[in-house]
Amino acid sequence: MKKDEKLILWTERLQAFQASGQTCREWCREHQIPVSTMTYWNRRLRTLESESQPELVFAKMPTEQELSTRGAITENIPLRIFITDSIRIEIMPDCPPELLQVFVRSLKEHA
Repeated sequence: MKKDEKLILWTERLQAFQASGQTCREWCREHQIPVSTMTYWNRRLRTLESESQPELVFAKMPTEQELSTRGAITENIPLRIFITDSIRIEIMPDCPPELLQVFVRSLKEHA
């Protein structure tokens, strides 16, 4: 069996196990799979998944004082947040804080 085929097979097995509601030991006994093999593949697939996700990048945001000294607050320059090539958020300086708070809360709930 090729490497890709094994990855697909074990991804399907792990999904079936998670959907079953059984403990790992029960599911493995029923499907005649050693628990150690199951935990190995669970760990391996989680590692592969975390490696494929892009690394988080943190940016320093200027303080209100820094912005005011540059005059950016008085200008109508939006705060731009680029999530992907196709997803962009622009927040205008005159955006009501309540609206921004609702927006951020909504993003947290759907992240």
